[in-house]
Amino acid sequence: MHDEYVAVTRFADLDTQRHVTSRTYEQFALEGRYRVLAKLGLSLERIQNENIYLEAIAGYSKFHRQQFPGAQLKVQTLVAVPFGHSDQGLLHWDQKIFDQAGELVCHLQLKTRTTKGGAPLELDGIEAAENLEVLYADLPPWSGHNERIVSLYTMPYSDRDFAGRYNVAALWRIFEEGRWMFAEKTGMTYERIVELDTTSFYMGSICNYLAEVPAGRSLQIMTWIERVEKIRYYFRQDVMHNGKVLLSMRDEQLIVSLSKARPQRASEKFLGFIGKYLEHTALA
Repeated sequence: MHDEYVAVTRFADLDTQRHVTSRTYEQFALEGRYRVLAKLGLSLERIQNENIYLEAIAGYSKFHRQQFPGAQLKVQTLVAVPFGHSDQGLLHWDQKIFDQAGELVCHLQLKTRTTKGGAPLELDGIEAAENLEVLYADLPPWSGHNERIVSLYTMPYSDRDFAGRYNVAALWRIFEEGRWMFAEKTGMTYERIVELDTTSFYMGSICNYLAEVPAGRSLQIMTWIERVEKIRYYFRQDVMHNGKVLLSMRDEQLIVSLSKARPQRASEKFLGFIGKYLEHTALA
């Protein structure tokens, strides 16, 4: 089962780096997923009346080309049932977003469980696939070998969707806040970036959605650096409530020289700055 439509970016989609924020692409992808459900006969009215929902389990994202307002993007959605899981309501979504020149802008994958009133729902009309290219994975728990930054964050009630829950784009906001708070609490100011001659660009991530995020409650965002590999480092975040991990994410960050405006290996100064937050130093 597949779907294709055209989405247009807006000025409202720009972030502080002056390009379209990653959450916009996930919002486009969400529209694609519900367009597929509509093709299967699941109208919005039926979805609401029968309490049908796509529960996110794990996801992957990779961003290839920055976009700006007014870009017409083609959103392609493919969905399949993971082989042997048709009775569990599990679906594998593979979504690609292209620019007008046909160049890949963003690649998203998401594993979901379709539920009806909280119970797994098998959907007819979707083929089972034995050999899927799966790019998301189960993330390892924190080893305890390093320090972590602890930040508090309260999820706004108003970010909930039609079902009174938080969709993937809304959950990504937590991780965006976590990155900013990590930078603030470690003293990664612009002056420090200039001193280290090092900045980084967010390239993509893997996320595990382990439990529902409660509305209006104080969450703990635990942030640290998992490892450094040549010109990349991998940033980790766990979102917790009452001692339970609700969400876990690994970001891929490209290390860039500020003065040369090109990728570079992590410098000794940079490694020294992040040292106590680095989980696996053997890979640095």
